[in-house]
Amino acid sequence: MRVHLIHGIHSSHGGNTSRLAPYFRADGFDVMVRSYGWALALTSGLTDWLNVRRARRLAEIIKDGDAIVCHSNGAAVAWHIQAEHRMLSALIMVNPALERDTDFHNVGQVLVVHNAGDAVVGWAELAPFSHWGSMGRDGYNGDQTHITNIDAANPPAHLPALWGHSALFEPVPLQYWGLELARRMRAMIAPPP
Repeated sequence: MRVHLIHGIHSSHGGNTSRLAPYFRADGFDVMVRSYGWALALTSGLTDWLNVRRARRLAEIIKDGDAIVCHSNGAAVAWHIQAEHRMLSALIMVNPALERDTDFHNVGQVLVVHNAGDAVVGWAELAPFSHWGSMGRDGYNGDQTHITNIDAANPPAHLPALWGHSALFEPVPLQYWGLELARRMRAMIAPPP
């Protein structure tokens, strides 16, 4: 199974999500670290226009049935990939910069990792003419049943609590969360019994 790691907007060369690669590889995934380049956080419709272009370029190398793990603005890029180009088997979004009721129609299973300390996506929802929002702070609140939330500020007992936009990628939490996300991805793509 191919898993594509897509970084946030203030990253390059794979950014924070590339730190998850060893955990997914150890779990048997074929991991592809994707980069759409570094970009300034823009507060206009230009960001959405750029994300459409980024998604189109990445969709050329992502196949139907692949999975994506993304962070922040990478979730907006992943949304365009599934909405306009590909059918994904699974999607894990870490602190996604998306509106809370954003629906995903071309993905088997979706996992949203969020925490109330994510001020970055709280500010992002103020950007005019943008689809950015506070899903990374507050989680998904729509009615699609294939989308699951994990409140990382109050995680299952075996995981450290997270607070902030990129807290998952700090060295100590990453050890636990990297294993957990790879395990959850495996469960998300497993065929039903």
